[in-house]
Amino acid sequence: MSADPTVVPILATADEAELATHLYTETEGPRKGIILSFEKARRLIEFHLPGKQLDQLFYFKRGYNNRVYLAQCADASEYVIRLGGRFWDHKKITNEVLALQLARKALGNVVEVPKIVGTSTEEARVHTEEGSRIVPHDYIIMTRLPGIPLDTVWDSLSLSDKKQIADQVAEIFARLRTIELYAVGNFVRGPTGEPEVGPMMEGGGGPFLSWREFVAGNIQQEIKNMLAQETNFVEIKDHLPRLETLVHKIQSAELEARFGSQASAPGLARERPISFLHGDFESRNMLVVGTQIVGLHDFEFAGGFPSEQEWCAGFEWLFARSEDPYDAGEQQKLKDMTKDEHELLDYFLRTMKDKHGLVPFGPDNQEYKAILYHLQSNIAPWWLREAHRDQWTEQQRQSMRTAAASLDKALTFLGC
Repeated sequence: MSADPTVVPILATADEAELATHLYTETEGPRKGIILSFEKARRLIEFHLPGKQLDQLFYFKRGYNNRVYLAQCADASEYVIRLGGRFWDHKKITNEVLALQLARKALGNVVEVPKIVGTSTEEARVHTEEGSRIVPHDYIIMTRLPGIPLDTVWDSLSLSDKKQIADQVAEIFARLRTIELYAVGNFVRGPTGEPEVGPMMEGGGGPFLSWREFVAGNIQQEIKNMLAQETNFVEIKDHLPRLETLVHKIQSAELEARFGSQASAPGLARERPISFLHGDFESRNMLVVGTQIVGLHDFEFAGGFPSEQEWCAGFEWLFARSEDPYDAGEQQKLKDMTKDEHELLDYFLRTMKDKHGLVPFGPDNQEYKAILYHLQSNIAPWWLREAHRDQWTEQQRQSMRTAAASLDKALTFLGC
Protein backbone atom coordinates (compact mmCIF):
# COMPACT_ATOMS: atom_id res chain seq x y z
CA MET A 1 0.00 0.00 0.00
CA SER A 2 2.79 2.42 0.84
CA ALA A 3 4.02 2.28 -2.79
CA ASP A 4 0.96 4.32 -3.82
CA PRO A 5 1.98 8.02 -3.56
CA THR A 6 -1.59 8.98 -2.62
CA VAL A 7 -1.48 6.71 0.46
CA VAL A 8 0.72 7.88 3.32
CA PRO A 9 1.45 5.87 6.49
CA ILE A 10 0.94 7.89 9.68
CA LEU A 11 3.67 6.90 12.11
CA ALA A 12 2.90 6.54 15.80
CA THR A 13 5.87 8.82 16.53
CA ALA A 14 4.58 11.73 14.42
CA ASP A 15 2.94 14.44 16.51
CA GLU A 16 0.41 17.02 15.29
CA ALA A 17 3.01 19.75 14.76
CA GLU A 18 5.10 17.49 12.53
CA LEU A 19 2.06 16.36 10.54
CA ALA A 20 0.85 19.95 10.10
CA THR A 21 4.27 20.95 8.77
CA HIS A 22 4.92 18.07 6.38
CA LEU A 23 1.57 16.53 5.44
CA TYR A 24 -1.52 18.61 6.24
CA THR A 25 -0.25 21.68 4.44
CA GLU A 26 -3.38 23.16 2.80
CA THR A 27 -3.50 26.95 3.06
CA GLU A 28 -7.18 27.12 2.05
CA GLY A 29 -10.14 24.85 1.44
CA PRO A 30 -12.26 22.67 3.73
CA ARG A 31 -9.36 20.51 5.01
CA LYS A 32 -7.24 23.42 6.23
CA GLY A 33 -6.31 22.84 9.87
CA ILE A 34 -7.92 19.37 10.05
CA ILE A 35 -5.42 17.07 11.77
CA LEU A 36 -5.48 13.43 12.91
CA SER A 37 -2.46 11.83 14.52
CA PHE A 38 -1.91 8.12 15.14
CA GLU A 39 -2.51 8.63 18.86
CA LYS A 40 -5.89 10.28 18.34
CA ALA A 41 -6.89 7.65 15.80
CA ARG A 42 -5.99 5.01 18.40
CA ARG A 43 -8.25 6.69 20.93
CA LEU A 44 -11.11 6.91 18.41
CA ILE A 45 -10.86 3.20 17.67
CA GLU A 46 -10.77 2.29 21.37
CA PHE A 47 -13.76 4.53 22.11
CA HIS A 48 -16.03 3.21 19.36
CA LEU A 49 -14.67 -0.33 19.12
CA PRO A 50 -13.75 -1.46 22.65
CA GLY A 51 -11.22 -4.27 22.58
CA LYS A 52 -9.78 -3.24 19.21
CA GLN A 53 -6.18 -2.08 19.05
CA LEU A 54 -4.94 0.18 16.25
CA ASP A 55 -1.89 -1.32 14.55
CA GLN A 56 -1.35 0.84 11.44
CA LEU A 57 -2.88 4.06 10.12
CA PHE A 58 -2.79 5.23 6.51
CA TYR A 59 -3.87 8.62 5.13
CA PHE A 60 -5.49 8.87 1.70
CA LYS A 61 -4.42 12.14 0.07
CA ARG A 62 -7.34 11.98 -2.35
CA GLY A 63 -10.51 14.04 -2.03
CA TYR A 64 -11.41 17.66 -1.38
CA ASN A 65 -13.94 17.91 1.44
CA ASN A 66 -12.60 15.38 3.95
CA ARG A 67 -9.53 13.70 5.34
CA VAL A 68 -9.83 9.94 4.93
CA TYR A 69 -7.83 7.24 6.71
CA LEU A 70 -7.55 3.46 6.76
CA ALA A 71 -7.19 2.05 10.26
CA GLN A 72 -5.76 -1.47 10.43
CA CYS A 73 -6.23 -3.18 13.77
CA ALA A 74 -4.11 -5.86 15.43
CA ASP A 75 -6.79 -8.49 14.73
CA ALA A 76 -6.59 -7.69 10.95
CA SER A 77 -9.95 -5.86 10.91
CA GLU A 78 -9.98 -2.62 8.91
CA TYR A 79 -11.99 0.58 9.22
CA VAL A 80 -12.25 3.86 7.39
CA ILE A 81 -12.06 7.05 9.48
CA ARG A 82 -13.27 10.17 7.71
CA LEU A 83 -12.90 13.62 9.24
CA GLY A 84 -15.30 16.22 7.88
CA GLY A 85 -14.03 19.50 6.49
CA ARG A 86 -14.35 22.74 8.43
CA PHE A 87 -17.29 24.06 6.39
CA TRP A 88 -19.66 21.31 7.60
CA ASP A 89 -21.15 20.23 10.90
CA HIS A 90 -22.77 17.13 12.43
CA LYS A 91 -25.78 17.44 10.08
CA LYS A 92 -23.68 15.92 7.31
CA ILE A 93 -22.75 12.95 9.51
CA THR A 94 -26.40 12.30 10.37
CA ASN A 95 -27.37 12.69 6.73
CA GLU A 96 -24.91 10.04 5.57
CA VAL A 97 -25.84 7.55 8.28
CA LEU A 98 -29.52 7.79 7.31
CA ALA A 99 -28.83 7.77 3.56
CA LEU A 100 -26.87 4.54 3.97
CA GLN A 101 -29.84 2.94 5.74
CA LEU A 102 -32.09 3.71 2.78
CA ALA A 103 -29.52 2.78 0.15
CA ARG A 104 -28.72 -0.57 1.75
CA LYS A 105 -32.36 -1.68 1.50
CA ALA A 106 -32.72 -0.57 -2.11
CA LEU A 107 -29.43 -2.02 -3.33
CA GLY A 108 -29.83 -5.39 -1.63
CA ASN A 109 -27.09 -7.75 -2.76
CA VAL A 110 -26.37 -5.78 -5.96
CA VAL A 111 -23.58 -3.75 -4.36
CA GLU A 112 -22.32 -3.27 -0.81
CA VAL A 113 -22.36 0.02 1.09
CA PRO A 114 -20.42 0.80 4.29
CA LYS A 115 -21.69 -0.03 7.76
CA ILE A 116 -21.33 2.69 10.37
CA VAL A 117 -19.45 1.76 13.55
CA GLY A 118 -19.12 5.20 15.14
CA THR A 119 -19.62 8.94 14.66
CA SER A 120 -18.67 12.19 16.36
CA THR A 121 -22.34 12.67 17.21
CA GLU A 122 -22.28 9.54 19.35
CA GLU A 123 -19.06 10.57 21.06
CA ALA A 124 -20.53 14.01 21.83
CA ARG A 125 -23.18 12.33 23.99
CA VAL A 126 -20.38 11.09 26.25
CA HIS A 127 -17.81 13.87 25.89
CA THR A 128 -20.31 16.68 26.31
CA GLU A 129 -17.70 19.43 26.65
CA GLU A 130 -16.05 20.28 23.33
CA GLY A 131 -12.63 20.39 24.97
CA SER A 132 -12.97 16.78 26.10
CA ARG A 133 -13.56 15.40 22.59
CA ILE A 134 -10.88 13.21 21.08
CA VAL A 135 -10.74 15.38 17.96
CA PRO A 136 -12.46 18.76 17.56
CA HIS A 137 -13.92 17.78 14.19
CA ASP A 138 -16.96 15.85 13.05
CA TYR A 139 -16.09 12.35 11.91
CA ILE A 140 -17.54 9.04 10.86
CA ILE A 141 -16.01 5.55 11.22
CA MET A 142 -17.13 2.84 8.78
CA THR A 143 -16.29 -0.69 7.83
CA ARG A 144 -13.84 -0.89 4.98
CA LEU A 145 -15.39 -2.20 1.77
CA PRO A 146 -13.47 -4.60 -0.48
CA GLY A 147 -12.00 -3.56 -3.81
CA ILE A 148 -10.13 -0.57 -5.18
CA PRO A 149 -11.49 2.76 -6.51
CA LEU A 150 -12.73 2.36 -10.05
CA ASP A 151 -11.07 5.57 -11.22
CA THR A 152 -7.61 4.14 -10.43
CA VAL A 153 -8.00 1.38 -13.05
CA TRP A 154 -10.62 2.81 -15.43
CA ASP A 155 -8.19 3.98 -18.12
CA SER A 156 -6.50 0.57 -18.26
CA LEU A 157 -9.74 -1.36 -18.90
CA SER A 158 -10.82 -2.57 -22.32
CA LEU A 159 -13.98 -1.23 -23.98
CA SER A 160 -15.65 -4.56 -23.31
CA ASP A 161 -14.76 -4.36 -19.61
CA LYS A 162 -16.09 -0.81 -19.42
CA LYS A 163 -19.40 -1.91 -20.94
CA GLN A 164 -19.72 -4.58 -18.24
CA ILE A 165 -19.23 -1.90 -15.63
CA ALA A 166 -21.68 0.44 -17.39
CA ASP A 167 -24.35 -2.29 -17.12
CA GLN A 168 -23.81 -2.44 -13.35
CA VAL A 169 -23.82 1.34 -12.98
CA ALA A 170 -27.19 1.50 -14.75
CA GLU A 171 -28.59 -1.15 -12.40
CA ILE A 172 -27.31 0.63 -9.28
CA PHE A 173 -28.64 3.98 -10.49
CA ALA A 174 -32.07 2.51 -11.23
CA ARG A 175 -32.20 0.73 -7.86
CA LEU A 176 -31.57 3.98 -6.00
CA ARG A 177 -34.45 5.52 -7.96
CA THR A 178 -36.83 3.05 -6.30
CA ILE A 179 -36.46 4.91 -2.98
CA GLU A 180 -39.68 6.92 -2.69
CA LEU A 181 -39.18 10.51 -1.54
CA TYR A 182 -41.65 13.36 -1.78
CA ALA A 183 -39.70 16.37 -0.59
CA VAL A 184 -36.39 18.04 -1.45
CA GLY A 185 -33.74 18.24 1.25
CA ASN A 186 -31.24 16.21 3.21
CA PHE A 187 -31.99 13.50 5.76
CA VAL A 188 -32.86 13.97 9.44
CA ARG A 189 -34.09 11.49 12.04
CA GLY A 190 -37.85 11.19 12.27
CA PRO A 191 -39.79 10.82 15.53
CA THR A 192 -38.95 7.13 15.86
CA GLY A 193 -35.45 7.35 14.40
CA GLU A 194 -36.37 6.62 10.79
CA PRO A 195 -34.87 8.68 7.93
CA GLU A 196 -37.02 11.52 6.67
CA VAL A 197 -36.33 14.49 4.43
CA GLY A 198 -35.54 17.68 6.35
CA PRO A 199 -33.85 21.03 5.68
CA MET A 200 -30.87 21.40 3.39
CA MET A 201 -27.47 20.96 5.04
CA GLU A 202 -26.20 24.02 3.20
CA GLY A 203 -28.28 27.14 3.68
CA GLY A 204 -30.86 25.48 5.92
CA GLY A 205 -33.78 25.97 3.54
CA GLY A 206 -36.56 23.46 3.07
CA PRO A 207 -37.66 20.80 3.07
CA PHE A 208 -39.14 21.86 -0.24
CA LEU A 209 -42.33 20.20 -1.40
CA SER A 210 -42.00 21.03 -5.08
CA TRP A 211 -39.41 21.47 -7.80
CA ARG A 212 -40.38 25.13 -8.22
CA GLU A 213 -39.97 25.90 -4.52
CA PHE A 214 -36.56 24.21 -4.39
CA VAL A 215 -35.06 25.78 -7.51
CA ALA A 216 -36.34 29.27 -6.68
CA GLY A 217 -35.00 28.89 -3.13
CA ASN A 218 -31.61 27.77 -4.43
CA ILE A 219 -31.31 30.76 -6.75
CA GLN A 220 -32.34 33.15 -3.98
CA GLN A 221 -29.69 31.64 -1.69
CA GLU A 222 -27.02 31.99 -4.38
CA ILE A 223 -28.05 35.63 -4.90
CA LYS A 224 -27.50 36.21 -1.16
CA ASN A 225 -24.08 34.55 -1.42
CA MET A 226 -23.23 36.79 -4.37
CA LEU A 227 -24.36 40.01 -2.66
CA ALA A 228 -22.42 39.08 0.49
CA GLN A 229 -19.21 39.16 -1.61
CA GLU A 230 -20.28 41.47 -4.40
CA THR A 231 -16.77 42.87 -4.86
CA ASN A 232 -15.77 39.38 -6.02
CA PHE A 233 -18.79 39.00 -8.30
CA VAL A 234 -19.12 42.41 -9.95
CA GLU A 235 -20.00 40.88 -13.33
CA ILE A 236 -22.75 38.76 -11.80
CA LYS A 237 -24.36 41.64 -9.91
CA ASP A 238 -25.10 43.31 -13.25
CA HIS A 239 -27.51 40.42 -13.93
CA LEU A 240 -29.42 40.80 -10.65
CA PRO A 241 -32.65 42.18 -12.22
CA ARG A 242 -32.69 39.27 -14.69
CA LEU A 243 -32.16 36.76 -11.88
CA GLU A 244 -35.06 38.26 -9.93
CA THR A 245 -37.23 37.93 -13.05
CA LEU A 246 -36.18 34.29 -13.35
CA VAL A 247 -37.17 33.58 -9.75
CA HIS A 248 -40.62 35.05 -10.44
CA LYS A 249 -41.02 32.94 -13.59
CA ILE A 250 -40.15 29.79 -11.63
CA GLN A 251 -42.42 30.54 -8.68
CA SER A 252 -45.37 31.41 -10.91
CA ALA A 253 -44.94 28.19 -12.97
CA GLU A 254 -44.46 30.33 -16.09
CA LEU A 255 -41.14 28.64 -16.83
CA GLU A 256 -42.60 25.13 -16.60
CA ALA A 257 -45.54 26.14 -18.79
CA ARG A 258 -43.14 27.39 -21.45
CA PHE A 259 -40.65 24.53 -21.43
CA GLY A 260 -42.58 21.60 -19.96
CA SER A 261 -43.44 20.25 -23.38
CA GLN A 262 -39.75 19.42 -23.88
CA ALA A 263 -40.19 16.20 -21.89
CA SER A 264 -39.37 13.02 -23.79
CA ALA A 265 -41.92 10.56 -25.13
CA PRO A 266 -44.71 9.59 -22.68
CA GLY A 267 -43.91 6.55 -20.59
CA LEU A 268 -40.18 6.72 -21.25
CA ALA A 269 -38.65 8.84 -18.50
CA ARG A 270 -40.07 7.25 -15.38
CA GLU A 271 -37.94 9.13 -12.91
CA ARG A 272 -39.95 10.77 -10.16
CA PRO A 273 -39.84 14.57 -9.98
CA ILE A 274 -38.00 14.08 -6.67
CA SER A 275 -35.58 11.17 -6.33
CA PHE A 276 -33.03 9.69 -3.96
CA LEU A 277 -29.76 11.20 -5.06
CA HIS A 278 -26.32 9.85 -4.17
CA GLY A 279 -24.79 13.27 -4.68
CA ASP A 280 -21.44 12.28 -6.19
CA PHE A 281 -22.06 9.39 -8.58
CA GLU A 282 -18.51 9.22 -9.90
CA SER A 283 -16.04 6.41 -10.49
CA ARG A 284 -13.88 7.42 -7.52
CA ASN A 285 -16.74 6.41 -5.23
CA MET A 286 -17.19 2.94 -6.74
CA LEU A 287 -15.02 0.03 -5.64
CA VAL A 288 -14.24 -2.84 -7.99
CA VAL A 289 -12.72 -6.26 -7.97
CA GLY A 290 -11.81 -6.95 -11.57
CA THR A 291 -14.82 -5.76 -13.55
CA GLN A 292 -17.31 -6.24 -10.71
CA ILE A 293 -18.53 -3.23 -8.77
CA VAL A 294 -18.53 -4.49 -5.18
CA GLY A 295 -18.92 -1.27 -3.23
CA LEU A 296 -20.44 2.20 -3.36
CA HIS A 297 -19.57 4.82 -0.76
CA ASP A 298 -19.45 8.58 -0.05
CA PHE A 299 -23.16 9.25 0.53
CA GLU A 300 -22.42 12.44 2.50
CA PHE A 301 -24.36 14.70 0.11
CA ALA A 302 -27.23 12.28 -0.52
CA GLY A 303 -30.83 13.35 -0.12
CA GLY A 304 -34.09 13.89 -1.92
CA PHE A 305 -33.56 16.07 -4.99
CA PRO A 306 -34.96 16.74 -8.46
CA SER A 307 -33.91 13.92 -10.76
CA GLU A 308 -31.85 16.15 -13.05
CA GLN A 309 -29.40 16.87 -10.22
CA GLU A 310 -27.69 13.46 -10.46
CA TRP A 311 -27.40 13.66 -14.23
CA CYS A 312 -25.82 17.12 -13.95
CA ALA A 313 -23.50 16.29 -11.04
CA GLY A 314 -22.38 12.75 -11.88
CA PHE A 315 -21.48 10.44 -14.77
CA GLU A 316 -18.66 12.69 -16.01
CA TRP A 317 -16.37 9.68 -16.31
CA LEU A 318 -18.83 8.11 -18.80
CA PHE A 319 -19.21 11.43 -20.63
CA ALA A 320 -22.89 11.13 -19.69
CA ARG A 321 -22.98 14.20 -17.44
CA SER A 322 -25.50 16.80 -18.58
CA GLU A 323 -22.91 19.48 -19.26
CA ASP A 324 -23.41 23.23 -19.21
CA PRO A 325 -24.16 23.97 -22.89
CA TYR A 326 -22.69 27.48 -22.50
CA ASP A 327 -19.37 26.52 -20.92
CA ALA A 328 -16.78 26.34 -23.71
CA GLY A 329 -14.42 24.17 -21.66
CA GLU A 330 -17.07 21.57 -20.90
CA GLN A 331 -18.21 21.50 -24.51
CA GLN A 332 -14.65 21.09 -25.73
CA LYS A 333 -14.32 17.90 -23.65
CA LEU A 334 -17.26 16.45 -25.56
CA LYS A 335 -15.71 17.43 -28.89
CA ASP A 336 -12.46 15.71 -27.91
CA MET A 337 -14.11 12.35 -27.18
CA THR A 338 -12.57 9.32 -28.86
CA LYS A 339 -14.45 6.76 -30.93
CA ASP A 340 -14.42 4.27 -28.03
CA GLU A 341 -15.72 6.93 -25.63
CA HIS A 342 -18.60 7.70 -27.97
CA GLU A 343 -19.39 4.00 -28.27
CA LEU A 344 -19.36 3.55 -24.49
CA LEU A 345 -21.58 6.59 -23.97
CA ASP A 346 -24.09 5.37 -26.56
CA TYR A 347 -24.08 1.91 -24.95
CA PHE A 348 -24.65 3.30 -21.45
CA LEU A 349 -27.47 5.64 -22.48
CA ARG A 350 -29.12 2.88 -24.52
CA THR A 351 -28.95 0.53 -21.52
CA MET A 352 -30.45 3.16 -19.23
CA LYS A 353 -33.24 3.87 -21.69
CA ASP A 354 -34.11 0.37 -22.89
CA LYS A 355 -33.67 -1.53 -19.63
CA HIS A 356 -34.63 1.04 -17.03
CA GLY A 357 -36.67 3.66 -18.89
CA LEU A 358 -34.34 6.49 -17.84
CA VAL A 359 -32.87 9.21 -20.03
CA PRO A 360 -30.51 12.09 -19.17
CA PHE A 361 -31.76 15.60 -18.75
CA GLY A 362 -30.59 17.83 -21.59
CA PRO A 363 -31.36 18.14 -25.31
CA ASP A 364 -34.64 16.37 -26.12
CA ASN A 365 -35.51 15.91 -22.43
CA GLN A 366 -36.26 18.93 -20.25
CA GLU A 367 -33.11 20.76 -21.27
CA TYR A 368 -34.19 23.84 -19.33
CA LYS A 369 -33.80 21.98 -16.04
CA ALA A 370 -30.19 21.09 -16.85
CA ILE A 371 -29.53 24.70 -17.84
CA LEU A 372 -31.08 25.90 -14.57
CA TYR A 373 -28.84 23.53 -12.60
CA HIS A 374 -25.66 24.97 -14.09
CA LEU A 375 -26.98 28.53 -13.92
CA GLN A 376 -27.23 28.29 -10.13
CA SER A 377 -23.57 27.40 -9.69
CA ASN A 378 -22.51 30.40 -11.80
CA ILE A 379 -24.20 33.05 -9.61
CA ALA A 380 -21.62 32.95 -6.81
CA PRO A 381 -19.18 30.15 -7.74
CA TRP A 382 -18.12 28.43 -4.51
CA TRP A 383 -14.58 27.98 -5.78
CA LEU A 384 -14.18 31.79 -5.99
CA ARG A 385 -15.58 32.76 -2.58
CA GLU A 386 -12.73 32.19 -0.17
CA ALA A 387 -9.98 34.33 -1.71
CA HIS A 388 -10.49 38.07 -2.31
CA ARG A 389 -10.56 39.08 -5.97
CA ASP A 390 -7.26 40.96 -5.60
CA GLN A 391 -5.61 37.62 -4.78
CA TRP A 392 -7.07 35.64 -7.67
CA THR A 393 -4.85 33.84 -10.13
CA GLU A 394 -5.33 34.28 -13.85
CA GLN A 395 -7.06 30.89 -13.89
CA GLN A 396 -9.55 32.14 -11.29
CA ARG A 397 -10.16 35.35 -13.24
CA GLN A 398 -10.82 33.30 -16.37
CA SER A 399 -13.19 31.08 -14.39
CA MET A 400 -15.13 34.20 -13.37
CA ARG A 401 -15.37 35.34 -16.99
CA THR A 402 -16.60 31.90 -18.04
CA ALA A 403 -19.23 31.82 -15.28
CA ALA A 404 -20.51 35.30 -16.18
CA ALA A 405 -20.73 34.47 -19.88
CA SER A 406 -22.51 31.18 -19.21
CA LEU A 407 -24.97 32.88 -16.86
CA ASP A 408 -25.78 35.54 -19.45
CA LYS A 409 -26.50 32.95 -22.16
CA ALA A 410 -28.57 30.78 -19.81
CA LEU A 411 -30.73 33.73 -18.78
CA THR A 412 -31.29 34.60 -22.42
CA PHE A 413 -32.32 31.02 -23.22
CA LEU A 414 -34.77 31.08 -20.31
CA GLY A 415 -36.34 34.31 -21.53
CA CYS A 416 -34.90 36.62 -18.87
